Amino acid sequence: MNVSTAPARAWVEDGVRVTSGEAGAFVIDELAFPDSHRLPAFEPPQGYVVIVLEGELTKTFRTATYDLAPASVVTMPAGERHATQFGRRGARVLIVRPRPSEQHLLEPCPGAVRELRRFSDGATAALGWRLSVELRACDAAWPLAAEGLALELIAALSRRPGGARRARRPPAWLASVDELLLPGPGGQTALGEIAAAVGVHPAHLARVFKEHRGMTVGAYVRRLRLDWAAAQLRSSDLPIATLAARAGFADQSHFTRAFKCHTGLTPGCFREQMRGH
Repeated sequence: MNVSTAPARAWVEDGVRVTSGEAGAFVIDELAFPDSHRLPAFEPPQGYVVIVLEGELTKTFRTATYDLAPASVVTMPAGERHATQFGRRGARVLIVRPRPSEQHLLEPCPGAVRELRRFSDGATAALGWRLSVELRACDAAWPLAAEGLALELIAALSRRPGGARRARRPPAWLASVDELLLPGPGGQTALGEIAAAVGVHPAHLARVFKEHRGMTVGAYVRRLRLDWAAAQLRSSDLPIATLAARAGFADQSHFTRAFKCHTGLTPGCFREQMRGH
């Protein structure tokens, strides 16, 4: 197979900002959806994996509804009809799919994209961020690096236990918790205060939050802060030390370590890659 070394392409279609490139046997797409965007129901012609990088969205299937936050991962089988509603702040998602001629790569790992599954996992989300960075690398090596990350992603998904299961609808108060957590950069509200604001016991809030968001409240807040920092690195000239402080980290070195675990790059390299595209 001849491997393309062409850089990823970027364009805007129906208000959605698309960045797409071919990486060996895979096609990598990053989609940035505007506020409250809606995709009508459709049946994907082939399986793929979607990773939520920023924002929130709801996917409605025939038998289940998934409310997805940052670091959520969904394995989408071919023909799984669903509609998608994006949150008030839009969302940015990464999609990884084998090229049509390379579907055989999934034969040794049937669980990867042949079952509808939803989970949240920091390590898998980090692969998504690293793929996002590679899309913008604009060098001859990016397809090779991105293909390796895509294969690592498929292997990790294949090893996860469990298959499809019906998802319970989250309680209405959970959306209020999400809103209370959003102003995260620079401050933090105690769990007891959040629980009192929505009228539930703190232990019940912690259990339900982890069940539906796939992580603890603390881990979710840290991820929100890192996502906020990533957006600021792309769009502002604020010094990294200032961003670290506003994101609630004790010092720049702590922030750098956490950010590199989150995206695979230091904040400085991330800013350079994102602005170089």
